[in-house]
Formats: sequence, C-alpha cells, structure tokens
Amino acid sequence: MHRKLITTLTAATLATLTAVGVAGAAPASTLHEGMQIVGQDVQPGTYSTAGPTEDDYGVCFITWLPYKGAKTSELIDIESYTGASYVRLNDGDVIEVNGCTWTHE
Repeated sequence: MHRKLITTLTAATLATLTAVGVAGAAPASTLHEGMQIVGQDVQPGTYSTAGPTEDDYGVCFITWLPYKGAKTSELIDIESYTGASYVRLNDGDVIEVNGCTWTHE
C-alpha cells in the first residue's frame, strides 16, 4: 500500500508539473521548422532572416495554412525567400516554416 501511495503522488506531481510547464510557457521568439500557431507557439510580430543556409538549397519557404493540421494543398499563401528578408506574422496565423533561421525583431 505504501508503494502505491508513492506511485500516485509521483504521477500527480508529474501531471502538475507538466500542466504548469505547458501553461506557463511563453511563445517562442524564433521560428522553427514545421507547423506553428502565431500567438500560441511563437510570438506575433516581425521576423527577420539573413537568408537561406547551404542546407536550404538557396531558398526557404513560409506557408500560411487555414487551420492546424491542414495539408499544404489547402494553403492560403506561400512565400519563398532567397536572401535577407522580413515577414510580419499576425496573432492566429497558422504557418509552416521550411528553412532559414527566423528571429523576432
């Protein structure tokens, strides 16, 4: 019985820590590869890049999607970037990033 109590407390503590970590996490100030929601995963605002890296094959993309989980064939807009660039992201935008290192201004 004592062992079960320790397991229960550990599970409850883990659940609490996980919930606090998720709820307390501020949106990031850099864009990462893949899908993200502006205002939830990343901060809204202006982002800049020095341009694509060698690994990006000379171009990178930001795709605006209508909702989280949408396929790229359902895209709203897509922009390609081949050099130093800026992009403005609004709260609620759903984007997919491929390439470049983007930093919030």
